[in-house]
Amino acid sequence: MLILPAEHPLDWKRPPLATLLLILLNVLIYFGYQGGDREREAEAVQTYLDGGLLNRERALFLEAFSERRELDADQQRYVDGMRRRDLARLVLHDLQFEHQLHHNPDYLADPSWQAARQRAEAARDRISSKRFGFVPAKFTVEGLVGAMFLHGDFAHLAGNMLFLFIFGFALEIALGRWLYLGLYLLSGVASHLLWWLMDPVWVSGIGASGAVSGLMGVYLGVYGLRRINFFYWLGPLFGYFRAPALWILPVWMGKELYGLLLADDNVNYYAHLGGLGAGFLAVWLPRLGGRLKVDQAYLHKEDPDAPFKRELDSLDRSIGGFALDQAATRGLDLLQRYSGRLELLERLYPLARTRQDKALLGAVLRQLFALPAENASLPLLRRLAEDSAEAGQALLQHPAVQLHLLRRLLQAEQHGLALAAWRRLSRAGKAPAELPALTLRLAKQLASRQDMQGVAELGQFLEQRYPHADQTTQLGLLRQHLAR
Repeated sequence: MLILPAEHPLDWKRPPLATLLLILLNVLIYFGYQGGDREREAEAVQTYLDGGLLNRERALFLEAFSERRELDADQQRYVDGMRRRDLARLVLHDLQFEHQLHHNPDYLADPSWQAARQRAEAARDRISSKRFGFVPAKFTVEGLVGAMFLHGDFAHLAGNMLFLFIFGFALEIALGRWLYLGLYLLSGVASHLLWWLMDPVWVSGIGASGAVSGLMGVYLGVYGLRRINFFYWLGPLFGYFRAPALWILPVWMGKELYGLLLADDNVNYYAHLGGLGAGFLAVWLPRLGGRLKVDQAYLHKEDPDAPFKRELDSLDRSIGGFALDQAATRGLDLLQRYSGRLELLERLYPLARTRQDKALLGAVLRQLFALPAENASLPLLRRLAEDSAEAGQALLQHPAVQLHLLRRLLQAEQHGLALAAWRRLSRAGKAPAELPALTLRLAKQLASRQDMQGVAELGQFLEQRYPHADQTTQLGLLRQHLAR
């Protein structure tokens, strides 16, 4: 049975950086650090065998292991007949037997046995699951935190990371990066603490499933009784249904309790229950007191751009109703509050140009020229270039405006419009200092399109106005190369 929330589509405009970094960290640890566990285990087993420990401990281990597992005679013979390396590995990983052995009078009376054992255990403890795994009967802070970043195999890693991505994507946006990250770590720690309290066994537990279960609880706590979409998969049946989020909490809890009481597998249901409960309570209790800050607009699927769109519609109505004075005044205010919005600039530019409104036109042009080069502002730049060629456009033909326009047109490789802007700029009374560099750049673009007439015009200009400039020399060489 699988039930997952399907309330929000993935929105890469607001990437969940903390979630992606957590996934990356887990993947790097698994392949980069845990990838050496096979060699570490082989070294530990060899150290155990070289110390002659199997011969000393074989009978003790078989007796303790058989009693604990309630093995019959055939099963005991099978264990005793295992290959030496396999049996040594089994003994070395049995932490409960190790604990009993450390209190054995014969062991305590034999320093050589203790020394050999210590060497083997030190080698074994370099294995990731022993160094950073959480053992309830042997509480360590390293294990409490480190275990949630380790995984038993690739399938274990892939499953946890998939669920982390599904829940983390929505929760990081709704809660904020740091609160979300804190709840993730809190859930992972709580999952181990419940296991430690309820079942202090000598087993090393690893995996992010407790922390991920915590995110599942957080998700339900955030949405509460709000009806949301869920995806279900039950054998051959699958589909979607809509229900209050909290209704799913007993379903998820019941599934884990069923596994705890009746399932016979290696799944750590205590960790799942601890993480799920901790994550839910950590959000639900502050939510009841009104102390939890949540992005309500995201939860309600409100368009974050809705206020801007409403303002834009109101501006359109003012322009359409010929309330141009009101539209110009509102336009200046909107430019301050919604800086760099191309849709706004496209509406205000013709208004400012038609009215010859210096204040509004200046504000529009400043923001237009400040837009990133990859912004889809080329149509507006083209319109500006075409309007600049008309008579009576003194504001647009100002050298400062044409200089900015020329730069942007060269970036967009609009060589025809750029040449027209260059001509207006070259006729200005005081040419800007960067004009030679811009002239050379424009000449190269024209040359790439075989516009020899334009290249010649630019070359003659540099020879007359800047005869000693480096750009004049470079353009001369370019013209010689093109003439061959």
